[in-house]
Amino acid sequence: MEYKDLKWEVRENPNRTGENSIGILTLNRPDFLNAINVRMRVELDILCDEVAHNSNIKVIIITGEGRGFSAGGDLKSEADPLGAGEENFDFGNFGAYKEIANYFFNDLRHQVLQRAFKKFEDLPCIVIAAINGPAVGIGLEICTLCDLRFASDKAKLGEVAVPAGFLPESGGARNLPKLIGIGKALDMILTGKIINANEALDIGLVEKVIPHKQLLEETFSYAAQIASNPYLSVRYAKELVKMYWNHNRTVEGWAREFAAIQEITRTDDCIEGIRAFLDKRPAEYRGPNYDNPPYGTGKTK
Repeated sequence: MEYKDLKWEVRENPNRTGENSIGILTLNRPDFLNAINVRMRVELDILCDEVAHNSNIKVIIITGEGRGFSAGGDLKSEADPLGAGEENFDFGNFGAYKEIANYFFNDLRHQVLQRAFKKFEDLPCIVIAAINGPAVGIGLEICTLCDLRFASDKAKLGEVAVPAGFLPESGGARNLPKLIGIGKALDMILTGKIINANEALDIGLVEKVIPHKQLLEETFSYAAQIASNPYLSVRYAKELVKMYWNHNRTVEGWAREFAAIQEITRTDDCIEGIRAFLDKRPAEYRGPNYDNPPYGTGKTK
């Protein structure tokens, strides 16, 4: 698919020649500070399906085009279906049913957003937010869905939904308290306060603050380090950490951990990793590729 409000490219891992395993996802509405509109939601939904079925992608970096990450929801598209926009706004010739159509479209729009963001959060690869400027509202919520958050020293972060008459969605009310604690999350949510990158680092909302001009370079270098690891080890490390994060050490968590270990220990990559460690040499991982059977042969070259 040709994307318009998103830009998507896959780059080679500089640590592993010929392995294209790092995706760069860019929110691409710079004239609107990358505000999230309906088209962007649909494109993200489609892209997540594409990535989920591509086991070559080990890490994704998400960032914003231009001077910021995202200003949040596109207020124009948010306002019109609720009757808060232009008086003559119309979805089509619905006649007397226009008001019902508006409500239906508004519900559908939020369902598309939730579906797309759930797929985004559940991607098997590692997702790193490179926050290159303002990330507020839904923009911040996208960041909380990511596995890691690296901020430019020019970044500003805030949850502005409540003062604007909305509610945090897309996992915002769920993930923000887990990252920074209930009290600090409620403070941000209820006041709409905007914090800078160093304040975000202090409360645990971001993992790193990087000089603005070096943000993408350093984030890509970090991504390449992660992408040099075996695919299944990266995938299951993420899955298990998030499972315990969401469910603590439940019976389900233990069972999933055992199943993951069973699968990993059957792969060539696991054998190669052990042998490389014992031989005191760099490992040469070669798979698996889910276009083929997920298990290795039990042999290494």
